[in-house]
Amino acid sequence: MIGFEQETEPVLEAPTIRLTPTCSRFVKTLSDIVVLYGPRGEGKSVAGMVGMLYHAERQQARPVKWAAVRDTWVNLERTVLETIKEGVRDGWWTAEYVNGGEQVWINGDRIQLYCFGMDTLPDANKFQGLQLAGLWIDEAAPAADLSSGVPVIVPQMAISSMRQRGVDQWRVQITQNAPDEEHWSMHLRDHFDEPISLETIRIPKGENPYLPPGYREKMWAAFKDRPDLQARLGEGLPAVAVMGEAVVPGFSRALHVAKEPLPVYAGLEIFRFWDSGTPNLHPAVVFAQAKPPLWINILASRVGENVGIIEFIREQVLPIQREYGWLPPTVGTAWGKGPKGGFRFRDIGDPSCLIPEGTSSQRTVALEIQNMLGTSFEPGPVAWSARREALLAAFERPGKGDRPRMVQIDPEENPFLIKGLEGRFHYPRDHATGRIIGTIDAAKRVSGKYSHPIDCLGYGFYRLFPPDEWIRAVPPRPTRPVQGPQSWLGV
Repeated sequence: MIGFEQETEPVLEAPTIRLTPTCSRFVKTLSDIVVLYGPRGEGKSVAGMVGMLYHAERQQARPVKWAAVRDTWVNLERTVLETIKEGVRDGWWTAEYVNGGEQVWINGDRIQLYCFGMDTLPDANKFQGLQLAGLWIDEAAPAADLSSGVPVIVPQMAISSMRQRGVDQWRVQITQNAPDEEHWSMHLRDHFDEPISLETIRIPKGENPYLPPGYREKMWAAFKDRPDLQARLGEGLPAVAVMGEAVVPGFSRALHVAKEPLPVYAGLEIFRFWDSGTPNLHPAVVFAQAKPPLWINILASRVGENVGIIEFIREQVLPIQREYGWLPPTVGTAWGKGPKGGFRFRDIGDPSCLIPEGTSSQRTVALEIQNMLGTSFEPGPVAWSARREALLAAFERPGKGDRPRMVQIDPEENPFLIKGLEGRFHYPRDHATGRIIGTIDAAKRVSGKYSHPIDCLGYGFYRLFPPDEWIRAVPPRPTRPVQGPQSWLGV
């Protein structure tokens, strides 16, 4: 049986492999699916190999059949197959390669390893006909491009192949750098139900004593302008993966997201900013209060998933208004009556909300909003350039007193909005040239639902900021003081 120990001294004596405490825990766990993630250079690949060998030794079958998978065959060669070769050179195990590495026999007939690259989604069909004891997915989450990586269908298909005779317990193991916080590997229970057992293990930064001196410090310096990569690859923390240029570059979580839930002020109207979410049925709304020129508070936001506007209002808009008492003034026994009600609303949004649903229909999204909420609908600007300027001006505006910026966002009720502002709503990068594709159409294609709450802000901010107030051209320096009305934007 392959020997390994928890790391105590920076000494490696073949054939004994010394593992860090966290990697040792990963190897020994008996969970059906186990994820090991952390910073670069902390021994994840070696732990993956040892985990495979350790569990193969526990089985009666010969050979024990495993599959190793990465996003592409080229990447598999550079990681999994290279780790196998390095272990052979160090005397940790033996390996015999078949068909250029598509199959690898490890330690004689102990393990028969099938190696796959998931270059296209149909490659998941490679599991058909296999009878496996285990699956090793290396780097399921991509480093910088959410369109790549290994899709969740791979482990799902592989589990249907876990039926090798003589194997009393199968294992799916995933080794990777810290992923985007919404990657499927961080939300296993959303995809795998009981009785499948799950475990996620994080390697703390600094456990591996074998890294070259200064490696971690230099890696951190290399990501000076990429805090997302510093967090995920340097610290080993799940974080938003930025894959281009943020549409609202002036946003900062530290400056624009409030430390505590924001208050709602009686006597001030509540704005509802709307995006139709068409044609993909992702309607969105943002609730806000404002007191120019001092502050704008973003109270809450909601994004629908595959729903029309009527269902969205019924299931998401009205419930949050009832929950917080954001109710219109009414008389009698209507639902808006009560001490927490009495708010006036102003509804501003996507001008496409005014377009009829069909040539023979007079129904519009705006009409449904008006009928269901007893309001009137104001269209925002059609042109993205106008909304963009309003967004940039608002998020760059300094705050007053203890407010670091004029715009403050409630930290609990705006998850999609905050992630979109952090970079999920972004201009993509051309993979061939490395250049940013700076069109809003391209940004929305790759950003999906994260674009909609920010569109809401664009429509609303434009109405809060009259055009002559958000134009950012700097006038010539006057020779004497000029008297006149002052914009609350300070422009």
